[in-house]
Amino acid sequence: MIFKRFGGAIALGITFLAATAALRYASVQGIIGEDVATRAVQVIIGLGLAAYANVMPKQVSGPRRSPEAETRAQAAQRVGGWSITLAGLVHAGLWAFAPLSFASPGSMAVVGCAVVLTLGHAVWCFTARRSDSPGGA
Repeated sequence: MIFKRFGGAIALGITFLAATAALRYASVQGIIGEDVATRAVQVIIGLGLAAYANVMPKQVSGPRRSPEAETRAQAAQRVGGWSITLAGLVHAGLWAFAPLSFASPGSMAVVGCAVVLTLGHAVWCFTARRSDSPGGA
């Protein structure tokens, strides 16, 4: 199972590097402009982030100590997958259509907010909800 995920990650990385190299080559040859190459690479990164985050909640992990812990972990993964998928799509959209002066800081802010939301929700799932369980533990 781990080799299947590792192989997919390597294939995705090689695809990203090949696309980046092809766009750089086209830019150096004058086929496309430098800004078009930069935008295309960032769109690919945003779509890759969205694709990975979409798979994130569907990854099955080993059994946890309790069904409650499994429920909390799944809730954290769902929110993380949802928020980072949307951030990846917004990242790609900003780089595709927004002015360059706004695309860079805007895309970083969107992805940063999604990461903070994901981490905050994960902490909340595993700490604040403990009083909800019977016995107050």
